[in-house]
Amino acid sequence: MNGVAGSGKTLIALSRALLLAEMRPHERILVLIHNTPIVADVRERLHRSRGGLPANLEIATYSAWVHRQWRRLYRAPLQMPGDPQHLPGLVRSLRVRWPELKLSEAQLIEEFDFLNELLVASEAEYMDTSRAGRGFSLRAKERAEVWQLFAAVTGALRADGLRMWSAVATEVCRAGSHAALERYAHILVDEAQFFAPSWFHTVKLALAPGGRLFLCADPNQGFMKSRLSWRNAGLDVSGRTKKLLRSYRTTQAILHTAGTLLARAVQADPEHYLEPDFTDMEEGAAPILLRVDSPQDAVDRAVNEIVSLAQTHGLPLSAFLVIYGGDTPKHLLYKRLCRALGVERIWWLNKDKKQPPGGYGPDYLRLANLETATGLEGGAVFLLGMESLLAGGGESESDARKLYMAMTRASHRLVVLSTEELPLESRALFRVGD
Repeated sequence: MNGVAGSGKTLIALSRALLLAEMRPHERILVLIHNTPIVADVRERLHRSRGGLPANLEIATYSAWVHRQWRRLYRAPLQMPGDPQHLPGLVRSLRVRWPELKLSEAQLIEEFDFLNELLVASEAEYMDTSRAGRGFSLRAKERAEVWQLFAAVTGALRADGLRMWSAVATEVCRAGSHAALERYAHILVDEAQFFAPSWFHTVKLALAPGGRLFLCADPNQGFMKSRLSWRNAGLDVSGRTKKLLRSYRTTQAILHTAGTLLARAVQADPEHYLEPDFTDMEEGAAPILLRVDSPQDAVDRAVNEIVSLAQTHGLPLSAFLVIYGGDTPKHLLYKRLCRALGVERIWWLNKDKKQPPGGYGPDYLRLANLETATGLEGGAVFLLGMESLLAGGGESESDARKLYMAMTRASHRLVVLSTEELPLESRALFRVGD
Protein backbone atom coordinates (compact mmCIF):
# COMPACT_ATOMS: atom_id res chain seq x y z
CA MET A 1 0.00 0.00 0.00
CA ASN A 2 1.60 3.23 -1.23
CA GLY A 3 0.24 6.48 0.19
CA VAL A 4 1.01 10.15 0.63
CA ALA A 5 1.74 11.56 4.08
CA GLY A 6 -1.31 11.53 6.33
CA SER A 7 -3.28 9.08 4.19
CA GLY A 8 -3.71 6.67 7.10
CA LYS A 9 -1.12 4.01 6.26
CA THR A 10 0.08 3.48 9.82
CA LEU A 11 -3.47 3.53 11.17
CA ILE A 12 -4.50 0.89 8.63
CA ALA A 13 -1.48 -1.29 9.42
CA LEU A 14 -2.01 -1.09 13.20
CA SER A 15 -5.78 -1.63 12.92
CA ARG A 16 -5.17 -4.63 10.69
CA ALA A 17 -2.61 -6.05 13.14
CA LEU A 18 -4.92 -5.57 16.13
CA LEU A 19 -7.83 -7.16 14.29
CA LEU A 20 -5.72 -10.15 13.24
CA ALA A 21 -4.42 -10.55 16.80
CA GLU A 22 -7.96 -10.60 18.21
CA MET A 23 -9.47 -12.83 15.52
CA ARG A 24 -6.57 -15.30 15.53
CA PRO A 25 -5.27 -15.42 19.12
CA HIS A 26 -3.13 -18.51 18.45
CA GLU A 27 -1.21 -16.91 15.59
CA ARG A 28 1.81 -14.65 16.08
CA ILE A 29 1.56 -11.17 14.54
CA LEU A 30 4.59 -8.92 14.00
CA VAL A 31 4.64 -5.21 13.13
CA LEU A 32 8.04 -3.88 12.06
CA ILE A 33 8.74 -0.14 11.93
CA HIS A 34 11.95 1.55 10.88
CA ASN A 35 12.86 3.74 13.83
CA THR A 36 12.76 3.60 17.62
CA PRO A 37 10.83 6.85 18.34
CA ILE A 38 7.77 5.85 16.33
CA VAL A 39 7.67 2.42 18.03
CA ALA A 40 7.77 4.12 21.42
CA ASP A 41 5.13 6.63 20.31
CA VAL A 42 2.83 3.91 18.97
CA ARG A 43 3.17 1.88 22.16
CA GLU A 44 2.30 4.96 24.25
CA ARG A 45 -0.80 5.64 22.15
CA LEU A 46 -1.96 2.03 22.39
CA HIS A 47 -1.45 2.01 26.14
CA ARG A 48 -3.48 5.20 26.36
CA SER A 49 -6.32 3.92 24.17
CA ARG A 50 -6.33 0.17 24.92
CA GLY A 51 -4.25 -0.38 28.04
CA GLY A 52 -1.62 -2.40 26.18
CA LEU A 53 -1.05 -4.90 23.37
CA PRO A 54 -2.58 -8.34 22.78
CA ALA A 55 -0.22 -11.11 23.93
CA ASN A 56 0.27 -12.44 20.39
CA LEU A 57 1.13 -9.06 18.84
CA GLU A 58 4.67 -7.71 18.78
CA ILE A 59 5.64 -4.20 17.62
CA ALA A 60 9.37 -3.67 17.17
CA THR A 61 12.00 -1.84 15.21
CA TYR A 62 13.58 -3.88 12.46
CA SER A 63 16.98 -3.36 14.10
CA ALA A 64 15.97 -4.85 17.46
CA TRP A 65 14.14 -7.71 15.77
CA VAL A 66 16.92 -8.74 13.35
CA HIS A 67 19.55 -8.54 16.10
CA ARG A 68 17.46 -11.01 18.11
CA GLN A 69 17.16 -13.32 15.11
CA TRP A 70 20.93 -13.20 14.53
CA ARG A 71 21.58 -14.24 18.14
CA ARG A 72 19.07 -17.08 17.83
CA LEU A 73 20.75 -18.37 14.66
CA TYR A 74 24.37 -18.03 15.71
CA ARG A 75 23.95 -18.51 19.48
CA ALA A 76 26.56 -15.87 20.21
CA PRO A 77 26.66 -12.25 21.40
CA LEU A 78 26.32 -9.71 18.59
CA GLN A 79 28.97 -6.98 18.76
CA MET A 80 29.37 -3.79 16.73
CA PRO A 81 32.27 -1.33 16.90
CA GLY A 82 31.71 0.79 20.00
CA ASP A 83 33.59 3.79 18.62
CA PRO A 84 31.87 5.49 15.64
CA GLN A 85 35.36 6.21 14.26
CA HIS A 86 36.41 2.55 14.34
CA LEU A 87 35.09 1.65 10.88
CA PRO A 88 36.29 4.84 9.11
CA GLY A 89 39.68 4.37 10.75
CA LEU A 90 39.85 0.75 9.62
CA VAL A 91 38.96 1.72 6.06
CA ARG A 92 41.60 4.47 6.15
CA SER A 93 44.32 2.08 7.28
CA LEU A 94 43.48 -0.69 4.79
CA ARG A 95 42.84 1.41 1.70
CA VAL A 96 46.56 2.20 1.33
CA ARG A 97 46.81 -1.11 -0.56
CA TRP A 98 44.78 0.50 -3.34
CA PRO A 99 46.28 3.99 -3.67
CA GLU A 100 44.41 4.82 -6.89
CA LEU A 101 41.00 4.45 -5.22
CA LYS A 102 39.78 8.05 -4.91
CA LEU A 103 36.48 7.63 -3.03
CA SER A 104 36.20 9.11 0.45
CA GLU A 105 35.90 6.87 3.53
CA ALA A 106 32.23 7.87 3.82
CA GLN A 107 31.55 6.90 0.19
CA LEU A 108 33.34 3.59 0.62
CA ILE A 109 31.36 2.71 3.74
CA GLU A 110 28.16 3.67 1.94
CA GLU A 111 29.15 1.33 -0.92
CA PHE A 112 29.90 -1.47 1.55
CA ASP A 113 26.41 -1.04 3.00
CA PHE A 114 25.04 -1.17 -0.55
CA LEU A 115 26.83 -4.49 -1.13
CA ASN A 116 25.46 -5.96 2.09
CA GLU A 117 21.95 -4.66 1.54
CA LEU A 118 21.72 -6.10 -1.97
CA LEU A 119 23.23 -9.41 -0.78
CA VAL A 120 26.01 -9.18 -3.36
CA ALA A 121 28.00 -12.38 -2.88
CA SER A 122 30.98 -12.09 -5.24
CA GLU A 123 33.09 -9.70 -7.26
CA ALA A 124 31.58 -11.07 -10.48
CA GLU A 125 28.07 -10.41 -9.16
CA TYR A 126 29.11 -6.89 -8.14
CA MET A 127 30.31 -6.20 -11.67
CA ASP A 128 26.80 -7.01 -12.98
CA THR A 129 24.89 -5.12 -10.27
CA SER A 130 23.10 -1.92 -11.29
CA ARG A 131 24.21 1.13 -9.31
CA ALA A 132 21.55 3.49 -10.70
CA GLY A 133 20.91 6.39 -8.34
CA ARG A 134 24.05 5.78 -6.27
CA GLY A 135 25.26 9.36 -6.75
CA PHE A 136 28.73 8.48 -8.06
CA SER A 137 29.94 6.18 -10.82
CA LEU A 138 32.57 3.42 -10.66
CA ARG A 139 34.57 1.93 -13.51
CA ALA A 140 35.21 -1.82 -13.62
CA LYS A 141 38.71 -1.42 -12.16
CA GLU A 142 37.35 0.70 -9.31
CA ARG A 143 34.62 -1.84 -8.57
CA ALA A 144 37.24 -4.58 -8.35
CA GLU A 145 39.27 -2.52 -5.89
CA VAL A 146 36.18 -1.62 -3.83
CA TRP A 147 35.29 -5.31 -3.61
CA GLN A 148 38.79 -6.25 -2.47
CA LEU A 149 38.75 -3.50 0.16
CA PHE A 150 35.26 -4.57 1.26
CA ALA A 151 36.53 -8.14 1.78
CA ALA A 152 39.57 -6.87 3.70
CA VAL A 153 37.49 -4.64 5.99
CA THR A 154 34.90 -7.37 6.61
CA GLY A 155 37.67 -9.87 7.43
CA ALA A 156 39.41 -7.47 9.82
CA LEU A 157 36.16 -6.79 11.66
CA ARG A 158 35.34 -10.48 11.99
CA ALA A 159 38.83 -11.20 13.33
CA ASP A 160 37.89 -8.91 16.24
CA GLY A 161 34.42 -10.42 16.59
CA LEU A 162 32.81 -7.33 15.05
CA ARG A 163 30.73 -6.56 11.97
CA MET A 164 29.11 -3.66 10.13
CA TRP A 165 25.49 -3.00 11.05
CA SER A 166 24.44 -3.65 7.44
CA ALA A 167 26.03 -7.12 7.62
CA VAL A 168 23.64 -8.39 10.31
CA ALA A 169 20.70 -8.94 7.94
CA THR A 170 23.09 -10.36 5.32
CA GLU A 171 24.42 -12.92 7.80
CA VAL A 172 20.89 -13.88 8.83
CA CYS A 173 20.06 -14.50 5.16
CA ARG A 174 23.21 -16.57 4.61
CA ALA A 175 22.95 -18.71 7.74
CA GLY A 176 23.33 -22.42 7.06
CA SER A 177 19.96 -23.12 8.65
CA HIS A 178 17.00 -20.90 9.47
CA ALA A 179 15.24 -23.36 11.76
CA ALA A 180 15.87 -21.19 14.83
CA LEU A 181 14.18 -18.11 13.37
CA GLU A 182 10.99 -16.98 15.08
CA ARG A 183 8.02 -17.52 12.75
CA TYR A 184 4.94 -15.37 12.29
CA ALA A 185 1.62 -15.94 10.55
CA HIS A 186 1.42 -12.25 9.63
CA ILE A 187 4.16 -9.64 9.29
CA LEU A 188 3.20 -6.01 8.68
CA VAL A 189 5.89 -3.49 7.69
CA ASP A 190 5.32 0.23 8.12
CA GLU A 191 7.57 2.82 6.41
CA ALA A 192 8.64 0.05 4.02
CA GLN A 193 10.32 2.58 1.73
CA PHE A 194 13.28 2.53 4.12
CA PHE A 195 13.77 -1.23 4.04
CA ALA A 196 16.68 -2.72 2.08
CA PRO A 197 16.44 -5.93 -0.02
CA SER A 198 18.33 -7.90 2.65
CA TRP A 199 15.82 -6.70 5.25
CA PHE A 200 12.88 -7.90 3.17
CA HIS A 201 14.59 -11.23 2.68
CA THR A 202 14.93 -11.77 6.43
CA VAL A 203 11.28 -10.85 6.85
CA LYS A 204 10.21 -13.40 4.23
CA LEU A 205 12.33 -16.06 5.93
CA ALA A 206 10.42 -15.42 9.17
CA LEU A 207 6.99 -16.02 7.63
CA ALA A 208 5.34 -19.27 8.67
CA PRO A 209 4.10 -21.53 5.83
CA GLY A 210 1.13 -19.76 4.28
CA GLY A 211 2.02 -16.55 6.13
CA ARG A 212 1.07 -13.10 4.83
CA LEU A 213 3.17 -9.98 4.31
CA PHE A 214 1.56 -6.50 4.35
CA LEU A 215 3.61 -3.41 3.39
CA CYS A 216 2.90 0.30 3.84
CA ALA A 217 5.11 2.90 2.17
CA ASP A 218 5.32 6.54 1.17
CA PRO A 219 7.63 6.77 -1.88
CA ASN A 220 7.81 10.54 -1.37
CA GLN A 221 9.79 9.96 1.83
CA GLY A 222 12.12 7.37 0.31
CA PHE A 223 15.32 9.29 1.00
CA MET A 224 17.31 6.40 2.49
CA LYS A 225 16.85 3.65 -0.10
CA SER A 226 16.04 5.85 -3.09
CA ARG A 227 15.95 4.32 -6.55
CA LEU A 228 15.17 0.82 -5.25
CA SER A 229 12.00 -0.69 -6.70
CA TRP A 230 9.93 -3.40 -5.06
CA ARG A 231 11.27 -5.81 -7.69
CA ASN A 232 14.85 -4.81 -6.78
CA ALA A 233 13.93 -5.72 -3.21
CA GLY A 234 12.77 -9.19 -4.29
CA LEU A 235 9.04 -8.51 -4.02
CA ASP A 236 6.51 -8.98 -6.80
CA VAL A 237 3.66 -6.59 -5.98
CA SER A 238 2.21 -6.34 -9.50
CA GLY A 239 -1.57 -6.09 -9.31
CA ARG A 240 -1.53 -6.12 -5.51
CA THR A 241 -0.77 -2.48 -4.77
CA LYS A 242 -3.22 0.10 -3.47
CA LYS A 243 -2.48 3.82 -3.81
CA LEU A 244 -3.77 6.27 -1.21
CA LEU A 245 -3.56 9.76 -2.68
CA ARG A 246 -5.70 11.71 -0.19
CA SER A 247 -4.32 12.96 3.09
CA TYR A 248 -6.68 12.97 6.06
CA ARG A 249 -4.21 14.21 8.65
CA THR A 250 -2.60 17.32 7.28
CA THR A 251 -3.99 20.34 5.46
CA GLN A 252 -3.89 21.32 1.81
CA ALA A 253 -1.64 24.29 2.56
CA ILE A 254 0.99 22.20 4.36
CA LEU A 255 0.93 19.33 1.88
CA HIS A 256 1.03 21.72 -1.08
CA THR A 257 4.12 23.50 0.26
CA ALA A 258 5.94 20.27 1.12
CA GLY A 259 4.91 18.66 -2.17
CA THR A 260 6.00 21.65 -4.24
CA LEU A 261 9.47 21.66 -2.70
CA LEU A 262 9.70 17.90 -3.26
CA ALA A 263 8.42 17.94 -6.85
CA ARG A 264 11.19 20.35 -7.85
CA ALA A 265 13.80 17.73 -7.03
CA VAL A 266 12.33 14.35 -7.96
CA GLN A 267 11.50 12.73 -11.24
CA ALA A 268 7.81 12.18 -11.96
CA ASP A 269 8.21 8.42 -11.57
CA PRO A 270 5.11 6.95 -9.88
CA GLU A 271 7.30 4.47 -8.05
CA HIS A 272 9.29 7.27 -6.42
CA TYR A 273 6.75 10.10 -6.26
CA LEU A 274 3.00 10.21 -5.58
CA GLU A 275 1.00 13.25 -6.63
CA PRO A 276 -1.53 13.96 -3.83
CA ASP A 277 -5.24 14.42 -4.50
CA PHE A 278 -6.32 17.69 -2.83
CA THR A 279 -10.06 17.15 -3.44
CA ASP A 280 -12.15 18.15 -0.40
CA MET A 281 -9.05 18.59 1.79
CA GLU A 282 -9.17 21.20 4.54
CA GLU A 283 -7.45 24.29 3.14
CA GLY A 284 -5.69 25.22 6.39
CA ALA A 285 -3.18 27.97 7.10
CA ALA A 286 0.06 28.37 5.18
CA PRO A 287 3.21 27.19 6.98
CA ILE A 288 4.87 29.98 8.95
CA LEU A 289 8.49 30.92 8.36
CA LEU A 290 10.27 32.70 11.21
CA ARG A 291 13.65 34.27 10.48
CA VAL A 292 16.03 34.30 13.47
CA ASP A 293 19.64 35.38 13.90
CA SER A 294 21.22 32.26 15.41
CA PRO A 295 20.47 28.65 16.40
CA GLN A 296 20.19 29.83 20.01
CA ASP A 297 17.62 32.43 18.96
CA ALA A 298 15.70 29.68 17.14
CA VAL A 299 15.55 27.70 20.39
CA ASP A 300 14.33 30.70 22.42
CA ARG A 301 11.74 31.67 19.81
CA ALA A 302 10.38 28.14 19.44
CA VAL A 303 10.01 27.68 23.20
CA ASN A 304 8.29 31.05 23.61
CA GLU A 305 5.88 30.31 20.75
CA ILE A 306 4.99 26.90 22.19
CA VAL A 307 4.36 28.29 25.67
CA SER A 308 2.21 31.06 24.22
CA LEU A 309 0.13 28.66 22.10
CA ALA A 310 -0.34 26.24 24.99
CA GLN A 311 -1.48 29.00 27.34
CA THR A 312 -3.53 31.06 24.89
CA HIS A 313 -5.36 28.20 23.16
CA GLY A 314 -5.26 25.62 25.93
CA LEU A 315 -3.60 23.05 23.68
CA PRO A 316 -2.40 19.83 25.32
CA LEU A 317 1.35 19.32 25.14
CA SER A 318 0.77 16.12 23.17
CA ALA A 319 -0.40 18.34 20.29
CA PHE A 320 3.16 19.66 19.87
CA LEU A 321 6.02 17.95 18.08
CA VAL A 322 9.44 19.61 17.83
CA ILE A 323 11.88 18.29 15.21
CA TYR A 324 15.46 19.52 15.12
CA GLY A 325 18.25 19.18 12.56
CA GLY A 326 21.98 18.76 13.00
CA ASP A 327 22.77 22.46 13.49
CA THR A 328 20.41 22.87 16.45
CA PRO A 329 21.92 22.97 19.98
CA LYS A 330 19.75 20.03 21.04
CA HIS A 331 20.71 19.97 24.72
CA LEU A 332 19.94 23.67 25.03
CA LEU A 333 16.59 23.09 23.31
CA TYR A 334 15.76 20.26 25.73
CA LYS A 335 16.79 22.28 28.80
CA ARG A 336 14.82 25.34 27.71
CA LEU A 337 11.69 23.23 27.09
CA CYS A 338 12.10 21.52 30.47
CA ARG A 339 12.55 24.87 32.23
CA ALA A 340 9.46 26.33 30.57
CA LEU A 341 7.12 23.33 30.80
CA GLY A 342 8.61 20.97 33.38
CA VAL A 343 11.17 18.18 33.00
CA GLU A 344 8.49 15.50 33.42
CA ARG A 345 6.45 16.99 30.57
CA ILE A 346 9.10 16.71 27.82
CA TRP A 347 9.54 13.38 26.06
CA TRP A 348 12.84 13.49 24.19
CA LEU A 349 12.35 10.43 22.04
CA ASN A 350 16.05 10.10 21.28
CA LYS A 351 16.90 10.04 24.98
CA ASP A 352 13.96 8.24 26.59
CA LYS A 353 13.67 5.63 23.83
CA LYS A 354 11.40 3.08 25.47
CA GLN A 355 8.66 5.17 27.08
CA PRO A 356 7.94 8.69 28.40
CA PRO A 357 10.07 9.91 31.33
CA GLY A 358 7.16 9.72 33.77
CA GLY A 359 5.61 6.53 32.37
CA TYR A 360 2.35 6.18 30.45
CA GLY A 361 -0.49 8.52 31.28
CA PRO A 362 0.68 12.13 31.63
CA ASP A 363 0.59 14.68 28.82
CA TYR A 364 3.93 15.20 27.02
CA LEU A 365 5.46 17.44 24.39
CA ARG A 366 7.51 15.24 22.03
CA LEU A 367 10.99 16.14 20.83
CA ALA A 368 12.89 14.22 18.12
CA ASN A 369 15.77 14.67 15.73
CA LEU A 370 15.20 14.81 11.99
CA GLU A 371 16.68 11.40 11.19
CA THR A 372 14.26 9.57 13.50
CA ALA A 373 11.07 11.63 13.08
CA THR A 374 9.54 9.52 10.33
CA GLY A 375 6.06 8.32 11.30
CA LEU A 376 5.57 10.84 14.10
CA GLU A 377 2.81 13.45 13.89
CA GLY A 378 1.56 16.46 15.79
CA GLY A 379 -1.14 19.07 15.59
CA ALA A 380 1.49 21.83 15.72
CA VAL A 381 4.99 21.03 14.49
CA PHE A 382 8.09 23.21 14.94
CA LEU A 383 11.12 22.62 12.70
CA LEU A 384 14.55 23.92 13.75
CA GLY A 385 17.95 23.51 12.12
CA MET A 386 16.62 22.75 8.63
CA GLU A 387 18.80 25.37 6.90
CA SER A 388 20.85 22.81 4.96
CA LEU A 389 17.63 21.30 3.57
CA LEU A 390 16.02 24.63 2.77
CA ALA A 391 19.04 26.45 1.35
CA GLY A 392 18.89 24.87 -2.09
CA GLY A 393 15.15 25.31 -2.41
CA GLY A 394 14.73 21.58 -2.93
CA GLU A 395 17.53 21.11 -5.47
CA SER A 396 18.94 18.03 -3.70
CA GLU A 397 16.57 15.07 -3.96
CA SER A 398 17.59 13.47 -0.66
CA ASP A 399 17.28 16.84 1.13
CA ALA A 400 13.90 17.47 -0.49
CA ARG A 401 12.61 14.09 0.70
CA LYS A 402 13.81 14.72 4.25
CA LEU A 403 12.20 18.14 4.27
CA TYR A 404 8.95 16.72 2.89
CA MET A 405 8.90 14.12 5.65
CA ALA A 406 9.54 16.70 8.38
CA MET A 407 6.95 19.19 7.11
CA THR A 408 4.20 16.61 6.67
CA ARG A 409 4.41 15.56 10.32
CA ALA A 410 2.13 18.57 10.99
CA SER A 411 -1.64 18.17 10.87
CA HIS A 412 -2.76 21.80 11.37
CA ARG A 413 0.09 24.20 12.09
CA LEU A 414 3.66 24.16 10.83
CA VAL A 415 6.32 26.63 11.99
CA VAL A 416 9.78 26.65 10.41
CA LEU A 417 12.57 28.63 12.07
CA SER A 418 15.57 29.52 9.94
CA THR A 419 18.78 31.45 10.50
CA GLU A 420 19.17 31.96 6.74
CA GLU A 421 17.11 33.60 4.03
CA LEU A 422 15.28 31.17 1.76
CA PRO A 423 15.35 31.51 -2.02
CA LEU A 424 12.50 33.75 -3.16
CA GLU A 425 10.60 30.94 -4.90
CA SER A 426 10.67 28.88 -1.70
CA ARG A 427 9.90 31.80 0.63
CA ALA A 428 6.76 32.55 -1.39
CA LEU A 429 5.27 29.22 -0.25
CA PHE A 430 5.29 30.32 3.42
CA ARG A 431 3.65 33.02 5.49
CA VAL A 432 6.63 34.98 6.73
CA GLY A 433 6.22 35.89 10.40
CA ASP A 434 7.69 38.69 12.46
